[in-house]
Amino acid sequence: MGPHPWRFVKLLYVSFDGVLQPLAFSQVVRPIAALAKRGFDYHLLSCERPKDLADPEKVRHVREALGDVRWTSVEVEVAGSGRRAAESLGRTIATAHAIAHRENVDLVHARAHQGALVSRSVKATLGVPYLFDVRGTWVEERRDWFGRPAAYAAGKLVERSLFASASGFVTLTQLLANDLEAECGRDGRPLRVITTCADFDRFSLRPAGPRAVSDANGPGGDLKRRLVDRVVIGIVGALNSSYNVGATMGLARRILAASPRTHLLVLSQQTDAYGELLTREGLPADRWSVTAAPHHEMADWLRNIDWGFLLLHEVAAKRGSMPTKLAEFFASGVRPMAYGCNSEMMSWVRRTGSGLALDSLDDDALDDAARRVAAHAEHGSSADDHASLARAREIARPHFSNEAGVKSYEELLRAIEANGRSRRSRG
Repeated sequence: MGPHPWRFVKLLYVSFDGVLQPLAFSQVVRPIAALAKRGFDYHLLSCERPKDLADPEKVRHVREALGDVRWTSVEVEVAGSGRRAAESLGRTIATAHAIAHRENVDLVHARAHQGALVSRSVKATLGVPYLFDVRGTWVEERRDWFGRPAAYAAGKLVERSLFASASGFVTLTQLLANDLEAECGRDGRPLRVITTCADFDRFSLRPAGPRAVSDANGPGGDLKRRLVDRVVIGIVGALNSSYNVGATMGLARRILAASPRTHLLVLSQQTDAYGELLTREGLPADRWSVTAAPHHEMADWLRNIDWGFLLLHEVAAKRGSMPTKLAEFFASGVRPMAYGCNSEMMSWVRRTGSGLALDSLDDDALDDAARRVAAHAEHGSSADDHASLARAREIARPHFSNEAGVKSYEELLRAIEANGRSRRSRG
């Protein structure tokens, strides 16, 4: 392709997270669609599950949201052997090479370590630089692959090579940014901390005063009507190893026992699994509800929740993480009941003054948290209460909103462009 001009007109975004799933839709589709409106010509390459690609409504929704952004998908099976994963990686690399060559791509935007593997290959062959959107500590997170010392050392060696080849970086936390600089250095290459963000125009506070039924005639209207006179504590998302399920159940049980006005609402696609868990834990059947809320209805559902569970394990693999639901909680006026993940997440809960930042998950801490939530439930909502949620929202907005994230991405892309021109002039 010849010498690179370092003028970013055409970009290829590589994501192994499927944009037909809610997480990547909010964290990939929305930002690059906004960047496209600011003059960046993106082509999105994503790895998608066969069942998602077979859903025409999902595909239509993504294409409409992308607007002028071109989209190519590679079909992959999420669960499978190492051989199948290697085949998927090979097909994604081949597709990325073809797009970069055909469209004369100026920069590859690599999401996470898998995307960076693809992008480094494109750089080696075609000379196209890449932005490493790190997303987390992937080697530490995949202990199933890198659990043995030799495998871990090999994984970290590859990781360092991905960092060394990148022309710029994004991290979700300042903690990971500091780690990256200490371990690998960045030699003047641009870096921005751009956390997981939410659409603050779409996710909004419900009006002050008594709870009204939102969209009572739409999906879930009967359930929403039952929540009108309740203080709702909510679990949002999938059952997975990141969350401390035992502590979550323990705190939920305590809150329900402490205040008859409270009701537990679970929003998850895993309705059967949660139903079995809550029954097994002995939570009163008339005090909890589980529903599979589609992603496009999540903003409305969150307005029906007063307190949201966010009790995570605090391990090394979480230093680079920031839960998407934290941004959505802040934007929606859901008070987080938070523990773990990393010190940066907890500092944001404290900084906004919204919710509870638990120092531990022992019995005394859970008892105290339950008492505080129950006291709030019995006190009821007030104008001052609504004002405090509005203040928390405005404190979080410059860091957790889509508009702030897109602005930071634009600044970073311009900085990489300027840095590249400077290096070429010196070379």
